[in-house]
Amino acid sequence: MIDTLSWKEAKSLYSESPFTKKNDKRLGEWTSLLSNLPEIKDTKICLSRGVSVELDWTEAQKEETKKMLLDLIPWRKGPFNIGGININSEWRSNLKWERFLALDISLEGKNILDVGSGNGYYAYRMKGVGASKITCLEPNLIHVVQFLAINHFIRSNNIEFIPHRIEELDPSSELFDVVFSMGVLYHQRDPISHLKLLSSNLRKGGIIILETIISSESPEVKIEKDRYANMPNVRYLYSIERIKEISDKAGLRVLKSTEGHITTTEEQRKTEWMPFKSFSDAISSDGSKTIEGYGLPKRSLFVLEAN
Repeated sequence: MIDTLSWKEAKSLYSESPFTKKNDKRLGEWTSLLSNLPEIKDTKICLSRGVSVELDWTEAQKEETKKMLLDLIPWRKGPFNIGGININSEWRSNLKWERFLALDISLEGKNILDVGSGNGYYAYRMKGVGASKITCLEPNLIHVVQFLAINHFIRSNNIEFIPHRIEELDPSSELFDVVFSMGVLYHQRDPISHLKLLSSNLRKGGIIILETIISSESPEVKIEKDRYANMPNVRYLYSIERIKEISDKAGLRVLKSTEGHITTTEEQRKTEWMPFKSFSDAISSDGSKTIEGYGLPKRSLFVLEAN
């Protein structure tokens, strides 16, 4: 049994420290880095066409800041442009965001929960299309630090980061207009329970934006070796039709879905900001399968609503 916090308790802990009560041997190093980022008053922020900040700063400040931000690798999601520092992340997350925008879902004035948010790239894009408040759940502290570093310059006060998993929070104490779960479902041992948990955090009439890898080979693919495309803890891949069946069992119906987009090395790749193994290391030499012999990752978006 997992001990749960109310949203009020989690946010109170966050207000005391962005790391709440979590420990990491790098906390001192990260706190020092964040405190040494330069204070720049004149900024121009753009979140509608990307995540960028124009800064009136010196070349020395820019170079020193780049060194500090490089100390926070790996940068998985992005890109970000901070005063001419191009954080060229592993994922070109703007491409996934464009696929979400094609669904024509308005986020204007919405209170949003982003589950497994990474470093906040998508939260900034949500803010850029008019979301009023975004709460991010991200247990990996390095991603929290990356957000804090970026937000040092953007200074958004309507994005909150809670370094907990959704399973650790009591869903009865706060409800959201939209819940995002992108790249989370295929890590779940029990996908129906995951969808029910997402739904329990929705207000009446709210929607879930689900993004996941789908199977094109069969209704259900069990990942036998616990790795898929070099990713650990991948449990199952489901076809679009099976995801609709699972959603129905969770008390949800699919309002919209996409046919899927196959991941390529144009979208996910090794860079200066993520210099470790990436997608090219996860596929066969001819690019036709994953190195484990499964079909290539194909990602679909689903819009879900309670029945």
